[in-house]
Amino acid sequence: MDDLDLIADLNAQDDDGLGWSTLADAAVPERIRPGAMLLAGNRHAQAVVRVVAIDEDGQVHFAILPGSVAKNRHLLDRYVA
Repeated sequence: MDDLDLIADLNAQDDDGLGWSTLADAAVPERIRPGAMLLAGNRHAQAVVRVVAIDEDGQVHFAILPGSVAKNRHLLDRYVA
């Protein structure tokens, strides 16, 4: 399994129909920001997502990009430390 940027249940949706998780479930919380493209999911399913918003309480809202991880891998935000 790929290294996930954000642990999330990809079937869970907020009131706006967006996926959601929390900053506490992020591998590197500093990378979670609006517009970021990340690999999200869990051991059952993964997807490339675009972060839409982060609430003051640390809830992360994201849109799942259509297509497979392989198709969208080039969009992922990857930083070299």
